[in-house]
Amino acid sequence: MNVLQDILEINKEILPKSLRLTIKNWPIIFTGFVYALILLLLGRTVFLFSILAGIIITLVQSALFSNYLYLIENIIQYGKIDFQDFKQGFKVYIWKIYGILFVIWFVNYGAALFLSPIFSIRIGFVSLWALIQLVAFILLNCLPEVIYQKHYHVGESFRYCFEFIKENWFNWFVPNVILGVLLVLITGRGLSSSLFFGGDLFSLSVSSLAVYGVAQFLLTFIMVYRGLLFQILSTSSRRKRMFMRNMYR
Repeated sequence: MNVLQDILEINKEILPKSLRLTIKNWPIIFTGFVYALILLLLGRTVFLFSILAGIIITLVQSALFSNYLYLIENIIQYGKIDFQDFKQGFKVYIWKIYGILFVIWFVNYGAALFLSPIFSIRIGFVSLWALIQLVAFILLNCLPEVIYQKHYHVGESFRYCFEFIKENWFNWFVPNVILGVLLVLITGRGLSSSLFFGGDLFSLSVSSLAVYGVAQFLLTFIMVYRGLLFQILSTSSRRKRMFMRNMYR
């Protein structure tokens, strides 16, 4: 009962706050236009970099993720964003994100190179590798929030994710699963890099633009909500939260 009460009390606070902050900072939905344009230009020119193309693509993706997370950080910390935040955001977390993406690539590459026969073993209707990826997705689910709220190096960021999920798995996944299902039901899309980067924005049909606007608004709401939830869960225990609530009643 204490666990359910804790979830309800937390969400009574952060759900309306997330909605207010999302509405107040609605221009963030247009970042997808910029990201999509940058990736379009990159796709047209990346062949010029030859063997460095993979590095360039990852750097650009890291800069775009850095920009978005920095904007979310400012919405949560200061309640607003401006054009200066947008300009600055491309470089704030670029190297941290690049390091994380490199580690993920290296693990995937090593697994495919040396352990492919083992990981292709099927357990029921799924492969062992698919199960490992699912476990990794669960354990690293809070990684975006760790990037901009905790000042850890790459290895420490992974370790903190494991510890956070171990301590807060129920409070974290119950609302996140609900929001994820709502996102899919409303837009037909889940949380993915395609959603962050504008998806099929340049099809320019009325329906695609409408779906884009709704999806970006929901994405912003979910990311702000996740940030506020992570902020509370990572800085307090359930016992401390109960004590503070009882003290101020």
